[in-house]
Amino acid sequence: MRWKELLLVAMASVCVACGEPARSGDEPAVQAVTKPQVKSTDFAILPCKGLEEAAPCALVMAGGKRVLFGAPGGIGRTLSRDDVRNMDAVMLFSLRSEGSEGLDEIRNASWRAGHEGSLPVSGPSGTGAFIGALNLAYEVSDALTFVEDRPAGGFDAALLALLPGEDDERSIVFNTGDLQVTKIESRSSRAGYWVDYEGHRVVLEPCGANQAEEFAGAADLILN
Repeated sequence: MRWKELLLVAMASVCVACGEPARSGDEPAVQAVTKPQVKSTDFAILPCKGLEEAAPCALVMAGGKRVLFGAPGGIGRTLSRDDVRNMDAVMLFSLRSEGSEGLDEIRNASWRAGHEGSLPVSGPSGTGAFIGALNLAYEVSDALTFVEDRPAGGFDAALLALLPGEDDERSIVFNTGDLQVTKIESRSSRAGYWVDYEGHRVVLEPCGANQAEEFAGAADLILN
């Protein structure tokens, strides 16, 4: 598995929000970023490129799964149709506008692309009410869209669903057996995440939320 090669692809550009380089032992920083061909057995972190404003955002691909971390505005047009159709979950770093205003874009794009079932979402305390409000706000529009335009996904695919562990300071929120995501919530209502895959751990967190890093132990890579 080319985990180290593919992890390093993200190092140069995921940390744009802080303006600080990522840390990965003594590995040198990568200066150029190109999207690699990711196999189902790879562990890859791909930065969200093409956003108008700097915001923490990355697509993790591991074990054939796709998990998006961060949902800044404009994210919907930066992901491929294949990415949104096969999106397994979205992890929000915060409910502040810079980290969540693109969630409805992902929701709508994945529905139109043919996503099967509701799109699971995790985030800090309040995420359940947040996605519930989005679902309610689009209720009439979704019904009209389903009747008039017939998106590739079924009607249930228009909805956002809450992953477990919203009110826990530390909780496993996504687990497929080989890929596991643990949420660590800070006192500033921001969430950081451990991403564990086949014995390797990567920490993804926004600026100012150092709890995920503090309790991570021996992580292969820390991005914030």
